[in-house]
Amino acid sequence: MKVKIDCDSPLLQRALEHFLKDYLDENGIVITDNPEKEGIIIGKDIVKPFTKTTLLLQLEKLIKTKPSFEEEFDKIFEEFKTKLKKLIKEYYGKR
Repeated sequence: MKVKIDCDSPLLQRALEHFLKDYLDENGIVITDNPEKEGIIIGKDIVKPFTKTTLLLQLEKLIKTKPSFEEEFDKIFEEFKTKLKKLIKEYYGKR
C-alpha cells in the first residue's frame, strides 16, 4: 500500500504522516481532508475519530476495492485501443 497525504489541516497531516510513515510515497493514493480533492477523504471514506489500527484497517478495505492507477490506466487504454481499431476498420471498410 502506497499513500500520499495532502491535508488542509496541519494537525491531521502530521498525525497521518506519523501513522502511515511506512507507506508514504509521492505516487501513492492521495489521502485528504478536502472533499474537493480526488482521493480518499477523511471524514467521508475514513471514519473519524480513528486510531492507527482502525485507520490501517479502513485503508486496506478501501484500497482493495479501489483499482490502482495502473489498473485504471490499463482499462482506459484498452477501451481506447478497441474504439480506435473499430474506427479504423469502419473508415477503411467504407472505401
